[in-house]
Amino acid sequence: MKKIGVVKEIDKLGRIVIPKEFRERYNLGDNVEIIACEEGVLLRNSEYILVKRNTVEEKNNKK
Repeated sequence: MKKIGVVKEIDKLGRIVIPKEFRERYNLGDNVEIIACEEGVLLRNSEYILVKRNTVEEKNNKK
């Protein structure tokens, strides 16, 4: 596999922008899984979606 790289700055909140060309080439969607491995960090489409669950307090307030 041919390696392609770019240098991106990490902002004060720890964010980076994944270039549009990378997102399109690797079909990255809205949810991306981040995996730490020996060679670095791997980004891939997640196999699951995180969903916010209602807390007990929220359920009690609905009654």
